[in-house]
Amino acid sequence: MELDNFEGLINKINGVISTKIIQQDNEIQELHIMASTLRAPKQIVRDIESILLTSFDYRIDRKVISIAQIETDECDPIKRIKFGGISLDVQANMLECKVKLLYEEQEFYVTQIGIKTAANRKKIVAKATIDAVEKIIGQAYIFDVQDVLSTTNREVTFVSVLVNMVINELEETMVGSAIVTNDINEAIAKATLAAINRRILKNTFQQQLKLLKSH
Repeated sequence: MELDNFEGLINKINGVISTKIIQQDNEIQELHIMASTLRAPKQIVRDIESILLTSFDYRIDRKVISIAQIETDECDPIKRIKFGGISLDVQANMLECKVKLLYEEQEFYVTQIGIKTAANRKKIVAKATIDAVEKIIGQAYIFDVQDVLSTTNREVTFVSVLVNMVINELEETMVGSAIVTNDINEAIAKATLAAINRRILKNTFQQQLKLLKSH
């Protein structure tokens, strides 16, 4: 078994720092991985299984894989956050909005409760979406809803959401839009997400976020 080739290829997997293989009779008995905290262990394990199978036709038992994670100075690049679902419950004068967002095979839920007014009905959806995003990136009080606008052009209705961002004392206003198909609340959540995704995917934001978290 070409262990050097195994270890060299595994070390190229995103998040892996070093690898140690213990073998017996041409079978891997133990596979020890030192990794950063950039990715979840199950993602690293899945990559190891795939790369050994496709490159060496070797099917490893995931039970022999041990992963130890350590903190590093690396910055985890933020990927696109996806819309997962929304529910809005109305009771007397109260609105309860629950938003689900998807990020790296995980689900994130946030519930917002507020007074039932026409204006707040729109904003509470956008605010729940914002809170879910902040939960994903691990930093609160960055985004705020400035306004939610609904426009009809001929037979097409679309929603525009203005989102304010304050990070490291710098303020910026972003806008995102989505066409209303069946549910206006879903369109509001998607428009909010469109505004934020466009900004957080940039390297400058990720550098600013890392600086903010270091303070």
